[in-house]
Amino acid sequence: MDGEVTYSLATIDSPNITNIRILSYHDYESISQIINKLEKFQHDEALYSIIELNLNDLNQRCKFYLEKYAENPKLDSKEFSLQFLDLNRIILNTLSSIRTYLDHTETRLKRNFGNESEEFLLFKRLTSECFDNYFSYRFLSKLRNYAQHCGLPTGSINLTDDVNGYKLELSLLRDDLLGSFDSWGLNVKPDLQNQDSQFDILPLLEEKTELLRDVNTKMNSLILQKLKYQGENLLKLIEETQIKGKGIPCLLRVFGDVDSPTMQIKWFPYEVITKITGVKINMIYHKE
Repeated sequence: MDGEVTYSLATIDSPNITNIRILSYHDYESISQIINKLEKFQHDEALYSIIELNLNDLNQRCKFYLEKYAENPKLDSKEFSLQFLDLNRIILNTLSSIRTYLDHTETRLKRNFGNESEEFLLFKRLTSECFDNYFSYRFLSKLRNYAQHCGLPTGSINLTDDVNGYKLELSLLRDDLLGSFDSWGLNVKPDLQNQDSQFDILPLLEEKTELLRDVNTKMNSLILQKLKYQGENLLKLIEETQIKGKGIPCLLRVFGDVDSPTMQIKWFPYEVITKITGVKINMIYHKE
């Protein structure tokens, strides 16, 4: 025989489950919708995190090759070619993740808030300022298009040793870039022509990532500010569970046969709640 559906605010301290308070269907749905909204923010934020992860991968590989060079400065040309290919692979991943983040964010803001919304207009203003004021931002956008149509850019790895220690540069050839691609555009081509015949792409990637970090931080600040009410409400529920029980707070939906019921658990998005409220949440099991 099927039993009724019950909803509750609870804590889980494996293997123990404590019902803190029974919830009505309306309250359960209202809280679930808030959780879903904050989880959606967290999911969207992951696209920016991929950019940082790719750049971190690039920096780690550069560090690895520097250490390898320090151990054996007499690397052959084949080894350098493999290293150049490897670093280019990560750079292409980084450029693709940047494009995905920008395209998805623009579409999401337009869809969720509208073309004339504060959120969408802020994003357009910030990214337009980056494009107008920084060669790195403009050039790397076009370099991704270059890679799509022309393949890997021609260049080389330069490893040097001076009083400041070992240094790695991933140099691109200006004239090859200009000669093999005719779509740099009026906003990029003149600046590209003014670059040295060989120029290092790594500082440009660092600068563009820093610019996007600033854009993402400012966008998050505006969006999270408008989620303050929801975040504070979830924090109050978490605090209630810690006063009345112990363990990890959650919502429970229990249904099905009374002798072997099915339990659905909905967790709280602690990281986003912390970003909204400034209250650090560190939930752990309290086993006896």
